[in-house]
Amino acid sequence: MSDIDREKAEKFANMYTRIQKAPLYKKKLASFSSEEMRIDQLSTLPFTTKQDLREAGIFGHLAVDKKEVAQYHESTGTTGEPAASWFTQEDLITGGKQLKDCGVQLTADDLVLIRFPYALALPAFLMQQAAWQTGAGVVPASGRTVVTPYPRVISLIRKLSVTVLAGLPREMELLAEAARLEGADPIKDLPSLRAICVAGELMSEQRRKHIEKLWGVPVFNMYGSTETANIATMCEHGVMHIVEEDFLVEVVSEDGTESVPQGKKGFATITTLTHQASPLLRYFNEDIIAVEHVSCPCGRSGAKLTHYGRSRERIYCRDQVIEASDLQEAIYSLSPVPTGWKVIEQEDGLHVLLDSDQADQWPEDDIPSQLSSQLQVPVTVEIARLLDRARLIDNTPSTKPVYIQKRKDG
Repeated sequence: MSDIDREKAEKFANMYTRIQKAPLYKKKLASFSSEEMRIDQLSTLPFTTKQDLREAGIFGHLAVDKKEVAQYHESTGTTGEPAASWFTQEDLITGGKQLKDCGVQLTADDLVLIRFPYALALPAFLMQQAAWQTGAGVVPASGRTVVTPYPRVISLIRKLSVTVLAGLPREMELLAEAARLEGADPIKDLPSLRAICVAGELMSEQRRKHIEKLWGVPVFNMYGSTETANIATMCEHGVMHIVEEDFLVEVVSEDGTESVPQGKKGFATITTLTHQASPLLRYFNEDIIAVEHVSCPCGRSGAKLTHYGRSRERIYCRDQVIEASDLQEAIYSLSPVPTGWKVIEQEDGLHVLLDSDQADQWPEDDIPSQLSSQLQVPVTVEIARLLDRARLIDNTPSTKPVYIQKRKDG
């Protein structure tokens, strides 16, 4: 056994002992050995589902005494019940390290403007930790608040010579649109900016390229969740590497009965090796992913993770399985790329709403056929006003968008 494998086995053993302090796992693991559970026996252990967490309640997976808790976090709950997590000071430091290894390579010379919401959401605090651990400065320009509307954020980036932006992918799109509406060019007028870090939403490769084109700087994606913290970070070569010292990532079939081969799509199952406050064992998070081992020029050893979206956003139509990432790849391949979009599932196809100030450049008949050709299902298109541009440049807080509307009887 290599030193790395030995260290991972030891972390797993410690986690298995620690996790049984949580009421949820004390009950769930009652019929399993409380000791001598090895990492190679992981697949014999039960899954943890979102329903398990809901039924256990907010404190159900808390594995430390309350006096050890530093922070509590919840997701927005846009696509279901809010997800909860607890963090010790050590957990927050570990979360910062997970982001610090991102290909953006923060240094003490950087000033990072954090656009993630600071209210209950997790990414802002982990990004802040990553900045502090590298000596970088932080501008806490939280999203979804009247304190930092889009024009003020653009002004802050310019006057403070911000070098790195961090936020939701949609915030990067809206900030670029706000700059355009004010007559600014993000590429020419913000020369200090060198990189963007995004998390919290699905980001396909075409979407990443679009945001890079808007700002003229590289974009680095990060994959994680409120329950787990950050699982994978993108390197300078565009590969999303799993932080394997902190996570065991399995890819399983939808019913969980078998493992999925390397590189093939399946359902993510996450075990948190180092999380102290609310560890998770084989957490079936309902995300569609693929994992494969790669030899990357960056030298990082973590396996490559590809995220395709959430299972609840998956659309089944005419024998086609359409992932959320498929929709993004098709829509962000349009020229010009829409400023706003929404896909509505219909009985025999898709209805796509598109918004752009350059809509007159879309040939009326070509757009439906282009999208239909890429997605292999019938597509109808409607040019709509999805974005209120007047509100974008006042102090109206943004809200989390809904990109995909499923049929209620789907």
